[in-house]
Amino acid sequence: MKNIIIPINTILFVILLSTASRAQLKVGVGGFIGGGSIKGQSLSIGTFTTSAFIETNTILFLEVTPRLSIIYARDLDAILPNTKKPYFPYLWGINLKGITTQYFENHIFLEEGFGLLALKDRTFSDTDSWSYGIVLSLSGGWDLRGFNLEGFKIGGGIEYGITFNNTLAQYSSFHFYFNYSI
Repeated sequence: MKNIIIPINTILFVILLSTASRAQLKVGVGGFIGGGSIKGQSLSIGTFTTSAFIETNTILFLEVTPRLSIIYARDLDAILPNTKKPYFPYLWGINLKGITTQYFENHIFLEEGFGLLALKDRTFSDTDSWSYGIVLSLSGGWDLRGFNLEGFKIGGGIEYGITFNNTLAQYSSFHFYFNYSI
């Protein structure tokens, strides 16, 4: 066990050192809220979706920003008034994506993301399994940040996650997107 801990500590130290030594280190936090659908071993279910993420640039990835996200998608009936159901299906999970961004004139941007996904499938009350797969995202909008790249980016986007084992859980989201860089 000690043989594994030493290389992991060394790798983390190198990443931290390379990140800390870069003068342009930026950390961003943000998320999205919107609608979409989920599916496990069931038909598609209309949902509301939400996500929160943290991202930072590193010297190891100059053109790609790593982003760690938490995703939650639940049956739309759960937030509608006067809905009497015994159970509201949902999925939740985490993903790690690489994000690339293109900028256009007048602060317009386009982001693409691709990464790994882990989803907890709760589409039925007796279903409780983790599934693993990939996630794809596309967002666009307005960059409201100034020259020092601190501030907000807002816009809209889509995200699709699909898994390849257990219940083959998947989700899609059409959402309002926000990101704050410090």
